Amino acid sequence: MFFRLWPILLVLFTTSVTAIDFDYQGLSGETKDNVKVYLEAQTFPDNSSVRRISSASAEQTKRALRALGYYQSKIDVSEKEKDVYLVEVELGERLVISKFDFTFEGEANKDSRFTSAVTKSGLADGQVFSHAAYDGLKSEFNRLAARYGYFDAEYHQSEVKISIKENTASIHLSYDSGHRYRFGDIIFTNPDLPKTIFANLAEFNKQDRYDSKKVGEFNQRLGETDYFQVISVRPDLENRHDDKIDLLVGLALKPRDTFEVGGGITTDIGPRVRLKWTRPWVNDKGHSIAFEIEAAEPKQSALFVYRIPMNNPVDDYLDIQTGYIREKTNDTESEKTVVSTTRQWRWDNDWKPSIFLKWQHEEYRQADQFDVTDLVLPGFNFARLRTRGGLDPYWGDNLQASVEVGHPYWGSDVEMLRLATIGKWLRSYQNHRLLLRADVGGILAEDITDVPASMRFFAGGDQSIRGYDYKTISPKNDEGQLIGGKYLTVGSIEYNYQFAEKWRWATFVDAGTATNDFSEPVSVGVGMGIRWLTLIGPLRIDVAKGLQNESDPWRVHFSLGPDL
Repeated sequence: MFFRLWPILLVLFTTSVTAIDFDYQGLSGETKDNVKVYLEAQTFPDNSSVRRISSASAEQTKRALRALGYYQSKIDVSEKEKDVYLVEVELGERLVISKFDFTFEGEANKDSRFTSAVTKSGLADGQVFSHAAYDGLKSEFNRLAARYGYFDAEYHQSEVKISIKENTASIHLSYDSGHRYRFGDIIFTNPDLPKTIFANLAEFNKQDRYDSKKVGEFNQRLGETDYFQVISVRPDLENRHDDKIDLLVGLALKPRDTFEVGGGITTDIGPRVRLKWTRPWVNDKGHSIAFEIEAAEPKQSALFVYRIPMNNPVDDYLDIQTGYIREKTNDTESEKTVVSTTRQWRWDNDWKPSIFLKWQHEEYRQADQFDVTDLVLPGFNFARLRTRGGLDPYWGDNLQASVEVGHPYWGSDVEMLRLATIGKWLRSYQNHRLLLRADVGGILAEDITDVPASMRFFAGGDQSIRGYDYKTISPKNDEGQLIGGKYLTVGSIEYNYQFAEKWRWATFVDAGTATNDFSEPVSVGVGMGIRWLTLIGPLRIDVAKGLQNESDPWRVHFSLGPDL
């Protein structure tokens, strides 16, 4: 048997494919592009004859042109030179729609998304016909029906009659969308999970009109809880009833304990290592525990967080935290222990407010001052992050503001109020990109020496004023040592130009100061850099020079992370 099959096997395993190139005459734009797609999808064995290649290519060209409505074309394919063929075409007139017989029944005939799809298709009496436009309209109807819950939609008739003699197309299309379904119940297939806190993550209510985008957002928010390793949210199409459709939610918990190891490097703090342990599911109420350690040469920290979900575990929760932070930077040495509780929630306009109560014990040296303070600080935060464009956003803004107050009435050593705000703004147009940043802060206190070192303001560095070292801009004492300021004002404008798929060139101006009375000159840094787009944000390498003193050297700044 083997000896009878070996010639066939020999042919199968030794046949190679020849590479064919095509030149075109009489084609351009859309017609040329479509013909190229059809022809370049062909394959021919090495021993194929010229006649076979020419005939097959002519047939493919005819199909490509008919898809665009050219049924009167004259086509000739001939060998121009070895493995190069000339495709000559006289296009002729396109088909004209002699009759567009379209009937539209169901609830969607009042939905502007469907009616505008018909208009955009260009299908109408007297217009030129193409199968692409016709198929595109049907595909758009199917997409809209699936997204907006017209699950009973169907075509009663879908027919195109072509008359080559008259060069016309007659379209007969009858579409019935049926009713638009509404959201029913959210059904969790895992009976052991607390259903209420997870159902609250859905940003739609029972009886709302169905929208698959909201289903996708619900799936995403379940992922943000950090509880699950498998998430499935889908409409229960088989059991839809009474114009309502239930959602089936399948969830599988992560392992009891998860561990993360990370790190990075910036010119501000050098190499950094991060270790994190998380127990995402402590009890049947969704409580979680996390412990994180970060270490870099100037700063080390350890933080323990116990989180209690309230209305939902993503942005409506209570955190109980305790931590230790040690920092040694320039003329600052600080050791701080913090215990706090924070209540966070989210408003409908994407603002995330939180209120907190914090106890802070700090032992520090700032320049020639040695001190110990205990503060009890109630306060609140506001934050909002908006982006468009996924991992590499082209539009967005990030606004943050915090206020904390200390007073002897509730046990603080210092009477003070501290306000800090950060704003970032991003807009893009084609390959051009503009980034604006502003940091503004202030402390109301009798004297800056009453304020612990970690709460004073400093400027300079990768995320502040480039061209200056990390936290080197602040008022100084008589010995020239940094003492920190009551006020902070920093602004930045940066322009990016994308010159390759993963690369941008940047130029920028940063300016500002940390001060007690605004008597110091404003520090200005200018420079340029390169951006390499990675999966975790752009890698930035900048070269910048401070303009406050002519002797200031050029400095290199290196950082990694999202723009916002």
